[in-house]
Amino acid sequence: MAKRQKNATPMPTNTTPETKKPRTQTRPSGSRLVSAWWNQQKHAMQFSLQRLWFNSISTWITLATIAIALSLPTSMHLLLKNLQTLTDDKREVPTITLFLKKSVNEQQAKDRAELLSELNEVYRAQVITRDEGLADFRQISGFAETLESLKDNPFPHVIVVTPKLDAIGELDEDIDRFTRKLKAYPEVDNVQIDIEWVQKLRTIFDIVERIVLVVSILLGLTVLLVIGNTIRLDIENRREEIKVTRLIGATNAYVRRPFLYGGIWLGLFGGILSLAIVQIAFMFLINPVQKLATQYGSTFTLSGLAPSMTLNILLASIILGLIGAWIAVGRHLRKAEMSD
Repeated sequence: MAKRQKNATPMPTNTTPETKKPRTQTRPSGSRLVSAWWNQQKHAMQFSLQRLWFNSISTWITLATIAIALSLPTSMHLLLKNLQTLTDDKREVPTITLFLKKSVNEQQAKDRAELLSELNEVYRAQVITRDEGLADFRQISGFAETLESLKDNPFPHVIVVTPKLDAIGELDEDIDRFTRKLKAYPEVDNVQIDIEWVQKLRTIFDIVERIVLVVSILLGLTVLLVIGNTIRLDIENRREEIKVTRLIGATNAYVRRPFLYGGIWLGLFGGILSLAIVQIAFMFLINPVQKLATQYGSTFTLSGLAPSMTLNILLASIILGLIGAWIAVGRHLRKAEMSD
């Protein structure tokens, strides 16, 4: 056994180890990842648009419902903003009317107005002479013949003072204190401050703002339910397709993606259609409102939707569409996982 083992030829062995090339794992670059992600998003967007186009009748019915629901709070908000211009920073400043004594002549009234305009609390002091006051009253009242029968002009000289609210304060107590200061002048017979209508109008606007907020929330929930129900019906129509897709390894994100884009499209197109409705209604109201303002001697004009407000409406409608679609798809996926 020892001799046999001695003459046996040994197995060939390599004295130098075999050089093996290391396996290089090619990882996708950042640009390829972004490109792949964008291709997936683009495919989902195109597919969701095709689904909306395929169901054109139901899509238009859904869009009309969304547009009407969004146009109502938008119109109320736009109307409220236009009415609030009646009490904006330039118009809501309460004017203080100083009725001068009958013994004060026109020159003395102008001198007192000039002295008042130099006060830090006063923005402007304007004199309305008794002749100007009589002419204005004759034009407004329509008692021209009766006034002509009077021998003397019964109107006194008037000084209309516009105070600076940042100098005297915006509280009623501050304005009352400044009013008492003006009444202490010897030429002044009586003082009248025009602020009650502003306070009442502000209270009304506060109530209307809350009403608009409640209506906006309710109609926003309506839009959410409409989009969610539309996406739910689309999911039911594609139930078998979704099952097959999940069987071959599709993730929840892949299944969810086209439906989310469908909700975004519904919200976006519904928001655009609602803006068109509001703009058409606004154009119908411009001429009647201008005629009414002219009859009252006012320069009030309606202002349309601001760009920021337009973007906010579109953004809100898109978010509502996205949330409604997410809820509908999430509910379906949870049911599918429980059944599995």
